[in-house]
Amino acid sequence: MVNDVYMEYIVKRTKGTKEKLGVAGIIALAVILTFVMIILIFAGALALTQTGFSQFAFSIGLVLIAFMWYFAVFFMKKFNVEYEYILTNSEIDIDKIMSKSQRKRIISFDFAEVEIVANINDDAHNAQYKNQAKQVELYDLTGDASSGGVYFVDFTHGGKPARVLFQPTSRMIEAIRKFNPR
Repeated sequence: MVNDVYMEYIVKRTKGTKEKLGVAGIIALAVILTFVMIILIFAGALALTQTGFSQFAFSIGLVLIAFMWYFAVFFMKKFNVEYEYILTNSEIDIDKIMSKSQRKRIISFDFAEVEIVANINDDAHNAQYKNQAKQVELYDLTGDASSGGVYFVDFTHGGKPARVLFQPTSRMIEAIRKFNPR
């Protein structure tokens, strides 16, 4: 009789070039729009000095700048991604956590029904890892692939072949092996 298994593990995704460029683009756009808004505020304030609305235009401009930076920070936080692996007996749920506040279920599957679970650097299964079918739905749910410990799982999801790349702990691998020795 196998004891019940429950494990959670969170992997922080490292920012790649695409994510770093996205954050840099958001900051650059916010800085440019701030300068444009400041110029418009002062130009509007100078034009409206005779009508008495200069303080109102200045206040509205500052509020708009504050809202713009609020949304810039909001969108930059979307690039802070973590993956949570939740192993319950032979089933795993993988969630994407954005900004440490929003959670989205990415995929769930049962290890008892998978074809293979192996390290991507495992010599015995290296050919299977490198020769994936062209129509495979790939889920890269790793934190930092360069740190090692990346495993691939091949299975059928919704009638289509799928592959998940993830970085479980050694305890998770041992628990998975109990339910599926393959």
